[in-house]
Amino acid sequence: MTCIVNVKGLTKSYKNQSVLKELNWQVEQGDVVGLLGKNGAGKSTLLKSILNISDIDSGAISIFGEPSNQLSSISKARIAYVPQENDEISWLSVKDLINFRKQFYSTWSDEKVTELVSSWEIDLAKKVAELSPGQVQRVLIILALAPMPELLVFDEPAASLDPAGRRDFLKEILNLVSDENITVIFSTHITSDLERIANKVAILDKGQICYYNDLDVTKESVVQLTVHCKKEQDITIPYLLRGKHHSQGQYGVVSQLDQTWLTEMKEKNVEVTINPMGLEDIFLELTA
Repeated sequence: MTCIVNVKGLTKSYKNQSVLKELNWQVEQGDVVGLLGKNGAGKSTLLKSILNISDIDSGAISIFGEPSNQLSSISKARIAYVPQENDEISWLSVKDLINFRKQFYSTWSDEKVTELVSSWEIDLAKKVAELSPGQVQRVLIILALAPMPELLVFDEPAASLDPAGRRDFLKEILNLVSDENITVIFSTHITSDLERIANKVAILDKGQICYYNDLDVTKESVVQLTVHCKKEQDITIPYLLRGKHHSQGQYGVVSQLDQTWLTEMKEKNVEVTINPMGLEDIFLELTA
């Protein structure tokens, strides 16, 4: 697969407080990646750093094989970004804003704009400042999708949308990614949204991507183990993501089960309890 976004050793601090620490990450063409992280974990900072909206302290970032801080105009036109906050010209009408933004792109789908404006019931005559937060979010999404980009970056895209709006947005993303050339990165704290459209999940914690894998593999393979020992002993748990000791042994979350290890534990009369986990539980455990 072609690597679309490549992040190496990314470090970023605010006021001497470290946010991202030697972070490494790769996103491949055609992937729809859900980026999970607690509030304040640095999800927005990571996305803005990738897009060169925010300066970084050190590291190297490339998009489409070009340094992100030296992207050609052609490559920039292949990227769409929807931020959490609205930074569009608030005194323009929606219609004028769409026409203004259209001037900057060689590819622009009027058909897509018309379709979404109609289905999302956007009043083109209203000024941006007159719209509700949910309507503004819809307009920002329309502006992002109209140029038919190859890389879509969304920062909490459904945060201001009601359930119906979220459903429509997710449906639109699913329609887009039926084209394997489209790559999507979206940060969210809503695991159900991620499960509906993502094929990969990345978890950001303590300044690094602590977990990154296919969503299906994650849901099938990541489990919780409780190890009970009759006598005090330190047991090494293979594929351990997070672990801790408890009064009668150990507790851990593993990325996969090692059947050979389980057999060894049984032979040593060590009791191992296996509990399946949902995505929300996995997220909470890995960021505890």
